[in-house]
Amino acid sequence: MIANSAMRNLLNNLTESTLSMSLDLFNPDFCIWNGCILLDASSLRNIHSIEKTIYRDQTDLEASINHYHIENLKTGLELIKNWEERLKLKYPKREFILILSSTISGEDVVIRFYQLRNDEPEWIKLKDLEAYREEAILVIEILNAFQ
Repeated sequence: MIANSAMRNLLNNLTESTLSMSLDLFNPDFCIWNGCILLDASSLRNIHSIEKTIYRDQTDLEASINHYHIENLKTGLELIKNWEERLKLKYPKREFILILSSTISGEDVVIRFYQLRNDEPEWIKLKDLEAYREEAILVIEILNAFQ
């Protein structure tokens, strides 16, 4: 797990959360479509809107579709760890990048994921998270030994 300094500051000052969240988010219905792992099969109900949207590549498609907005950083951390474990179990031979981002003050939390692909540009600059000065960012890499 890597984080920029803004996220490290937020994590050091994290307090307990009392917010509840839908169990569906903790048990997502991951599915495969056109080589992509998608968070929710409901996005496939309107397949024509996905096909009509111009995505740079499969990484961009996954990062755009596979995101969820949360108001609470603590809940976002719990959820991203859950997604990490579920992706590892369901797709043990695939590699993923999971991202939790928020404002510097810890509001407007967004979690997302995409598959790591060597033949496509990275969606986030993993080696330069400090370049994201207006955001607090945490990245979890799921790498495997199979490839």
